[in-house]
Amino acid sequence: MFRRKLQKILPSAKLGLIFFTIILVIFGGIKLFQFVVKQKLTPQVLWQVLTVNPSVLKQNSNRTNILLAGIGGSSHEGGDLTDTMMVASIDFTDKDLVLISIPRDIWVASFKDKINAAYRIGEAKQKTAGFILAKAAVEEVVGLPIHYGVIIDFSGFVSLVDNVGGIDVPIEETFIDDMYPIAGAENDLCNGDIEYKCRYESIIFTKGTEHMDGARALKYVRSRHAVGDAGTDFSRGKRQETVMVALKNKILSRQSIFDVKKLVNIMKLANKSLLTDMLWGEELVLARNLTAKMPDIRSYGISWDQPQKKQLGLLINPPTYQYENLWVLVPKHGNYDKIRKYITCVVDNLTTCERLYE
Repeated sequence: MFRRKLQKILPSAKLGLIFFTIILVIFGGIKLFQFVVKQKLTPQVLWQVLTVNPSVLKQNSNRTNILLAGIGGSSHEGGDLTDTMMVASIDFTDKDLVLISIPRDIWVASFKDKINAAYRIGEAKQKTAGFILAKAAVEEVVGLPIHYGVIIDFSGFVSLVDNVGGIDVPIEETFIDDMYPIAGAENDLCNGDIEYKCRYESIIFTKGTEHMDGARALKYVRSRHAVGDAGTDFSRGKRQETVMVALKNKILSRQSIFDVKKLVNIMKLANKSLLTDMLWGEELVLARNLTAKMPDIRSYGISWDQPQKKQLGLLINPPTYQYENLWVLVPKHGNYDKIRKYITCVVDNLTTCERLYE
């Protein structure tokens, strides 16, 4: 009797299973189609990935401009402030990449705060609006259209470097930073020490090539209180460029390329720690172009007047009482015109750019 009932039920069960499978396939197909449409993964884009054609990327005057920023994340005080800010301006035709360091203390009058707060202010107003405001703030200063934004969490950067087995970094000059902030010690009262020395550690980097793990590489790119020129934003920008190139070389080395497990981990870490407003298709095209024909890199920074060092710049540090008791940098000439001219000058690779400091 049980066998007869089972024989009656089985056809219906098989029919239900087939129907359920069809529904899943249709639903999955719709979701996949929606994803492809949303990310614009058209045959044209995929062809451009294969043929190393960058034309799908947003461009002005044959250049794609990307805001690169680093944030501390939840493990750091002020973790949603962009501690590091750079503009990468890429000309794929001439294989030219210009990195421009943006001082995080530049005062932006449009929202009455430092430029490194733009991302946080935007996110507080509306999720995903951080990129919009951060890019707009940088555009206001440098005068270049910023097409995309990429933000990396520092903890993700550390994990990424560790995952590839560390990186070999050429150190151009020896320097000591006695005020490198210790994560988690931001509110330590230091037993009444009015200088709060317990909140900082001393770090030393010696000229030569050093193999660095993630934590060490992060200290190298974040250090900002070294004595002499090593403590300037320009020097810091150069260090960030050096580390970026070293990491790129390690990821693209035979050791990494032919290690499937390592590549999968790199992709997972990148997906977890990188935020961007680029579409998948645009990311693929950018990555393919950078890895297939890495442009030459030129580095610049927006500097400020430092009379004690007899150094001229395009920014000045005004009295703090004028800006809500904050240490800020403002245009020396009253507006951003000369800064924008300087940026255009260095992007065009002219030789007279420093005359604009005067």
